[in-house]
Amino acid sequence: MSFASAAWAAAPGEEPQFGPLLFGLAVMVGAARAAGLLAERWKQPSVLAELLVGIGLGNLLPVFLGEAGLTFRSDPALMFLAEVGVLILLFDVGLEADVRALARVGVSSLLVASIGLVVPIILGWGAATWLLPDSPPLTRLFVGTTLSATSVGITARVLRDLGATHSREGRIIIGAAIADDILGLVLLAVVAGMVTAAAGDGPSLSALAILGILVRAVLFLAVTVGLGIFLSEPIARLAGRSGDPDIVLVFGLSLCFALAFVAELLGMAGIIGAFAAGLMLDPYGKGVRTGKANDTLAERLRPLSSLFVPLFFVLMGTHVHLGSLMDLAVLGFGTVLILGAIAGKLACSLGVLERGVNRLAIGVGMIPRGEVGLVFAGIGTGLTLEGRPLLSQSVFSAVVLMVLVTTLVAPMALRWVLDRSSEQGGVR
Repeated sequence: MSFASAAWAAAPGEEPQFGPLLFGLAVMVGAARAAGLLAERWKQPSVLAELLVGIGLGNLLPVFLGEAGLTFRSDPALMFLAEVGVLILLFDVGLEADVRALARVGVSSLLVASIGLVVPIILGWGAATWLLPDSPPLTRLFVGTTLSATSVGITARVLRDLGATHSREGRIIIGAAIADDILGLVLLAVVAGMVTAAAGDGPSLSALAILGILVRAVLFLAVTVGLGIFLSEPIARLAGRSGDPDIVLVFGLSLCFALAFVAELLGMAGIIGAFAAGLMLDPYGKGVRTGKANDTLAERLRPLSSLFVPLFFVLMGTHVHLGSLMDLAVLGFGTVLILGAIAGKLACSLGVLERGVNRLAIGVGMIPRGEVGLVFAGIGTGLTLEGRPLLSQSVFSAVVLMVLVTTLVAPMALRWVLDRSSEQGGVR
């Protein structure tokens, strides 16, 4: 998914048109921030508010301004800025990930993540085969891949609010969600590579080519994490001695964009490189110090995240037509996806080996798709197969409906399950 090329040049003899871009930035950034503040007050994920803002803008602006009101939606520069937001988001997720969390709960987290990857893919494939019988096999596979995503950020916030981050359930959920993110990104690289090959834009599609994509993705993540374990501390010390706290932010973003570029060169999505950059700089999720007391790279990154990340979610929302959600076929497919998404993650609890652990909490904690599910869906709309988007408008709307419901319901359900378990003395 690359939008940058068209952002730099106007047609011959024409002046660049910045009006739609400036209008889009003003409306999207302002509305997203206002909605995000309301979401925080109501203890809801900000991504939910940003997506709803996008849906509102996409359906209301044409009513008042005509189709010209949505000109900004297809502005290449704005699409490029939204892609930068996705890279920053995945970089931030990588910074917060702690690879040691996997080791602490080991086999259980890996089993939970593996089941949470495989079962939703099967259910998503089955749902698409049943309700979209004319869809290509790769579309069905991508729908399943989108169902496999888990939002570690949303779950981690609920656990932190309830003081359950260090409980056995919390450790397993966080470890499994991190593993799920890594496995999901590897799977995304494989599926995107298969689509590119099938579309004739890459090497011929074969078992060997698929294996090559898988090996590249695994090696890429393994090498970056391995380098991070040995180099993150020296890099942090050097940056701290510079006397300029901003140097850590500049270096971090440079590494993020550089590894995203390398990932694209290797035939993978740039977000994999951005995620790897975060893991490389902070493999243990303890915070990269800038040289000032209690000041970290994540803190320095927050203003940029607040500006760029909402652009992606609002922009995704503008592509959802409320009319399509009223279509019985789309609504039915979305409902089946919701049920499959919930059932697929509840099945994760079968991977918990320890006794005395609230298995229902594990399954519920893996349900929210949030930002990760939307990133996957956004990439699906950017991929083409046989001259058409891999995910059509109706399929994308159904996926967004699934993301909305799981993101809204899962945090409330997890709070209820953990509160109930705590009252019974079950969370430790």
